[in-house]
Amino acid sequence: MARPFQAVTTFSQGLANELDGTGVRVLALCPGFTRTEFHDRAGLNMSAVPSFLWLDADKVVDQGLAALRRNAVVCVPGARYKVIVAVSRRLPLSGLRLMARRAPR
Repeated sequence: MARPFQAVTTFSQGLANELDGTGVRVLALCPGFTRTEFHDRAGLNMSAVPSFLWLDADKVVDQGLAALRRNAVVCVPGARYKVIVAVSRRLPLSGLRLMARRAPR
C-alpha cells in the first residue's frame, strides 16, 4: 500500500522533470479538507470532520500560487497538514490503514 497521495505526487514529480525547460509547470496541490461547496453538492456528510482540519479556500489558492512561484512541484497548504504528512511518513503502513478505516466517510 502506498502512502496517501504518493502515486499522485510521484507522478507529478516525474511529469515536472519531463516538462522541465518547456515552460509548462506541474503542481500537485494537496489541500486536505477545504471549505467549498464540493461536499454539499456531492451529498457528503462531513460533520464528523473536526473544524480545525478545515482550510479556507482562498488561503489554499494563495499558498498554491506561492508554491508555483517558487517552482515547487508538491504543495501541502496549512501547517496542520504539513504536520500530518510529516507524521504519516514515519508511521508504519499498518498504522495508516487503521487510521484510514476510522476516518469519517
